Amino acid sequence: MIPWNRHVPSWGSTGTTWGILLRSVQLTISIASFLLIIIRPDFYYYTSFRFLWIVMCFIITWNGLLLAWEAIFHCFFRQPLLQIEVLMIVMLDWVLSLLSLVAGSASASVVGQLLSRKELCRHNFCVYCQVSAGLALLNWFLILVSAMFNIRTLK
Repeated sequence: MIPWNRHVPSWGSTGTTWGILLRSVQLTISIASFLLIIIRPDFYYYTSFRFLWIVMCFIITWNGLLLAWEAIFHCFFRQPLLQIEVLMIVMLDWVLSLLSLVAGSASASVVGQLLSRKELCRHNFCVYCQVSAGLALLNWFLILVSAMFNIRTLK
């Protein structure tokens, strides 16, 4: 059973400067992936690109809200987190990490199929989708790292 007491943040966990930096990088990468996928209106014809778009919306919302929450309450006011709050953050990070992995992999496989038929890749559509899928996979790794840093603080 997880105690309700406060946790002591370690390097890279939620509530530290490095944790905010890690969340900022995740937010920037997910916004870039989101913008690269919607820059071309052709993305809507493929289900995996729509799924990537929806997952990036979830990740942008989660990282944006968590980043604001961290910055206001935990860095300015120096209020430590409860163990249950850290557990909630870890669980949502794991879910979003898996969603990002699935969306990035699905989009990368569709791009691979589109590249085999050059007539479907007009106006650099496949290049934008490749970069967006790559950023989603990078985001998966960073969210997983963030979850691991937060798991270390649970006792």
